[in-house]
Amino acid sequence: MRTAILCCTVVLAGSVFAQPPDPAELSRRARDHMAAGRYGAAVPYYEELVKAMPGNPGLRLNLAMALHLSGNDEKAVPQFELVLKQQPNTLPALMLLGASQMRLGHPDKAVGPLEKAMAQAPEDLEGRAMLADALIMLDRFGAAIPHLRKLAAATPQNPKPWYALGKAYEAVSQQAFDELEKKGLDSPWWLMLAAEVRLKLNRNTAAYALYKAVIEKQPQLRGAHAGLAEVYRRTNHPDWAQLELAKEKALPPQACTVPSSACEFARGRFEKALALASAGKTLESLYWQSKAANELARLSLSELEKLPPSVESHQVLAELYRNQGRNSDSLNEWRAALALSPGDPRLEMEVTSSLYVNRDYAAAERNARDMLARDPEVPELQFILGDSLVNQQHLEQALPALEKAVQLRRDYPAAHAVLGRVFLQLGRGNEAIPHLKAALPADTDGSLHFQLSRAYQDAGQAGEAAAVRKAYQEIRKSTAVAEIEIAPPQP
Repeated sequence: MRTAILCCTVVLAGSVFAQPPDPAELSRRARDHMAAGRYGAAVPYYEELVKAMPGNPGLRLNLAMALHLSGNDEKAVPQFELVLKQQPNTLPALMLLGASQMRLGHPDKAVGPLEKAMAQAPEDLEGRAMLADALIMLDRFGAAIPHLRKLAAATPQNPKPWYALGKAYEAVSQQAFDELEKKGLDSPWWLMLAAEVRLKLNRNTAAYALYKAVIEKQPQLRGAHAGLAEVYRRTNHPDWAQLELAKEKALPPQACTVPSSACEFARGRFEKALALASAGKTLESLYWQSKAANELARLSLSELEKLPPSVESHQVLAELYRNQGRNSDSLNEWRAALALSPGDPRLEMEVTSSLYVNRDYAAAERNARDMLARDPEVPELQFILGDSLVNQQHLEQALPALEKAVQLRRDYPAAHAVLGRVFLQLGRGNEAIPHLKAALPADTDGSLHFQLSRAYQDAGQAGEAAAVRKAYQEIRKSTAVAEIEIAPPQP
């Protein structure tokens, strides 16, 4: 894209800042600097030319490009905008305005010009990738998918579009699931999706309870009896599994005289199923939207298996293993990805996080220290360093890193919780209190309330300690769950 755009530079005539400056000499010198890649050096020449001929959009475009290519995007943006005010369809201005807005961290302002540019130059893969990135940054995953599909089709041997496409479909699936949870938490559609998720995570007892709830609410919902059969099979009840499979097969055939997401999904036409579901507004349409997008994500990511090993293919496996709780395998995949892209800070962060999750606290500490030496302003790394030291019983040494973590990110319950516990263990109850209080929103089992009551007690605040202890007891009561026993099928 850059080569094509540079070819659009206006060749005028150019002398430097003599009196009066000779436009031909100014233009020649600017052109020479641009051709040699000295974009910043070309800027003052183009500024003089624009000053002399402010109504010439070609000169202003050259100035804007020189500013953009030299990294001065803040000054480039208004120049591009002035060019487009005069000539709204100027392709280089549209493309580079979008690029400048992206580099400035304004994806919302990049989308408009990039969409106009793609309408003119649909074959420009770099511009299309930039537009897809902007839409993804805005969480507009559905809008990004058509662009990612075109990128994947145009460069099928490139793992990056396949990975991005798979993750975009995953995001669409998750968005539909979240909306369904918000609107129909107790509906058979949400319960069915929740059961499928638990089954994938091998949480068989939870999946069993959810499938039973689905069947109670909607006995004819396809897949519920089959899911229950899989739970029975995994828990060594093959005879029970056969009974549930028989119930699934006995369901009446699905009527498909009218196009529906359910029918298209059953036929393996997941794109059509997603399109139909996305147009609907019911809880059922959200269910099929989530399922179809999830299948399309799986298919997109499976394309990576056909390609040589890449950062993206290792990343897919690392994420899969992490979701399955196979933390050691996940760590190995992150290390393999990093070996293919040494020095990538994102992958270094994933390796360090995986070491921490694997409880290799000494290695996590070393990695965190190395990365913090390059950039000490990353709160997550400060937390990993601090908690790794805590788990090695170096409480005093952990304090600076944990305090830095909450200083960099005030809303960081995990860091506040660990810091509060450290202060409590060091007998500094008064200092523990504000951090334990800040961590309370993340207290799911009451343990932080219990520790806060101890901190109040140690600080001589008996009344506050009693109130928090009462809240702790209430949380424990509310989270107590009766044990679920997997029972045989109902006749």
